[in-house]
Amino acid sequence: MKIDNFYFVVEDVKASVDFYTKLFEKNPTTVAGSRWADWENENNQVYFGILSRESAECEIIKGNNGVLGLFTEDIDKAYDKCKEIGAKILYKPYEIPYSPDHYKCFAIEDIDGNTIEIASYDRKVGK
Repeated sequence: MKIDNFYFVVEDVKASVDFYTKLFEKNPTTVAGSRWADWENENNQVYFGILSRESAECEIIKGNNGVLGLFTEDIDKAYDKCKEIGAKILYKPYEIPYSPDHYKCFAIEDIDGNTIEIASYDRKVGK
């Protein structure tokens, strides 16, 4: 098995599309009105999407709708971008002690309180 997709349930699809478009610097691949939207990654292996609360037929518990993990080559540039777009910073970039792949990360919240961890690490370690 492999990861296929990851969705957050959100209150306002339009506002979330705006937030993630700014964060990814990429328009969604698909937008289905106020119901859902998604973004494919570079090789179309895994994609991320948002789904309206009404479509999911569930209540939203702020900050408890999953965690999205993003990879970046430049953690400082990603951190600056998140500050620039007004994302709530949960913690500043730091390196995990004794990490063999030099894992450095920080976390933000999207506009619905969902946690996003943004990390940079040596992808060659352990291969």
